Amino acid sequence: MPERILAGVLAGLCILAGAGCDGKGARSATSNQPQSKIVIPPHVKGTVAEYAALVGGGALPVQAHGIVVGLGVNGSAEVPAHLARKLEQYLLKQDLGSALAGTAAITPKRVLSDLDTSVVLVGGAVPPGAPAGTRFDLFVSTLPQTQTRSLDGGMLMPVDLTLAYGGVSHPTAQTQSWGVGGGQVFVNPFADPDKPEDLAKMRVGRIINGGKVTRDRQLRLQLRRAEYATADLIQRRINERFPGEYLPGDERMLPATRRTANAISRSSIVLRIPVEYRDDYEHFLRLVMHLPVHYGDGGPEAYARAISEAMLQPGARHDELALVWEAMGRSVLNVVQRLYASKNPAASFYAARTGLRLGDHLAAEVVMRHARTAGSPQRFPAIEELGRYRRLTEASPVLRAMLDDPGETVRIAAYEALLKRGDRTAVTRIDVDGQFRLDLVPSTQRYAVYATQTGEPKIVLFGRDMAVRRPVFFESPGELVTINAYETADPLTVFRKIPRTGGVSDALTVSPSVRSLVEMLGSRPKVDRDGNVSGLGLSYSQVVSVLYRLGEAGAIPGKLVLQKTPEMQRIYQDAATVGRPDMPGL
Repeated sequence: MPERILAGVLAGLCILAGAGCDGKGARSATSNQPQSKIVIPPHVKGTVAEYAALVGGGALPVQAHGIVVGLGVNGSAEVPAHLARKLEQYLLKQDLGSALAGTAAITPKRVLSDLDTSVVLVGGAVPPGAPAGTRFDLFVSTLPQTQTRSLDGGMLMPVDLTLAYGGVSHPTAQTQSWGVGGGQVFVNPFADPDKPEDLAKMRVGRIINGGKVTRDRQLRLQLRRAEYATADLIQRRINERFPGEYLPGDERMLPATRRTANAISRSSIVLRIPVEYRDDYEHFLRLVMHLPVHYGDGGPEAYARAISEAMLQPGARHDELALVWEAMGRSVLNVVQRLYASKNPAASFYAARTGLRLGDHLAAEVVMRHARTAGSPQRFPAIEELGRYRRLTEASPVLRAMLDDPGETVRIAAYEALLKRGDRTAVTRIDVDGQFRLDLVPSTQRYAVYATQTGEPKIVLFGRDMAVRRPVFFESPGELVTINAYETADPLTVFRKIPRTGGVSDALTVSPSVRSLVEMLGSRPKVDRDGNVSGLGLSYSQVVSVLYRLGEAGAIPGKLVLQKTPEMQRIYQDAATVGRPDMPGL
């Protein structure tokens, strides 16, 4: 970065170094020893991140102890003594053991001692800056001192989620709730309960979108060095770039607090998420932290040009540098546009991404070109970027064409981008009894099955008329599901084991289409007027497991691709599993 810009941030170098500086910033005030040169990356120099830390913008670990039901005989009767009273009181509030509710015989102690239930540790991470109503994934684990064999098919009863201090839940502490949780447990669909080495995996799981934030987290910037002038400058920079807006219906917002940033002291600035970023608050927070505060002697244009130079350097952090441009706003477009045609693919893409986000239609073709380029490291970020812009009509044909790409991952990325754009013209959506979505996506390429494990639970079938190959005899691990058809023209006969009794259900007949099979497996059992039963009531993860094993056995032509878990979802899991052999990675 040019020296004139570097000169504007010398004070910040000393702040980050944690030592005092003299007027020239060359030597510590408390040491006569020469100081090593401190290098601040270009994406930090002069930005808010150099002068302040975001408080409330990190993931907030929450925990609870809860009860999973619906385990048949795979649960346990053990309840740690320090949890028993609390869990019994919780069940009483659910009207168990109540004569008025007609449940006098179903006492809390009886429920807790039933092998259909298990006491579990529930954990999650409230996303950075998440407003009330935000959904997030939960992780559940059986307790080491219990003999629960499997959480497969279980349902977590509603729990209050409180702050986990140092990764440890305090069941008797009166702490304020940050969220609520509950729902169906998703167990690793690749785990085999018949294999001893997989038994530990059956004792843990996640609840997709099972947590819900119940109160807003206050967001603020904490200055690294308390100064009124710096606090005021940061406040003005943020409000100039993100003018505050009045939120209709919220009478608590007084005129004085409409602004996005409000410096309440020389060391603290309160942030409010603008209305237009309520559904993209994490992106907003990243832009705030990348917003330049000091431009140096050359002003904003020279600063933007310095970012361009940094973009072309080996090892450049292109995503971070592009966020600095984006945070500066449309005034940088004349600089950014010069890199659209750069021979450096990463610089070209991230410049075009910035332009597209700032409303430059000329950038659209560049992003689409990167999305079409097979083997490019920028291909998947470009496909994802096209999903952000519903008004960019040219993007839909490009993405729909990718549904016929030979690579499953490209097709999946294009499908997700189309859904994000609100374009479902190529997607048939089926609600499977409120448990999960089944999406049918036409494709001329080989069949594929895609299943999510975070966000919305859904199974996606790529290809037309995917069918189970016959003749077939299939039995899932533990004899949970049996599928057979003796002749190539026969329909499928399907039945399941009843977890509570160990018996088997009525045999149901279904067409050999994978769509029909999934609907039947995932639908709750119902009896029609003629006495015919439909639906086997498997959980989402159990249905995914059946599809995976049918594919492995060659009974269906589609390869199962399981959604990768975003790093954010691992924050709590990683912290909770340290030193815990009973909690292996899913």
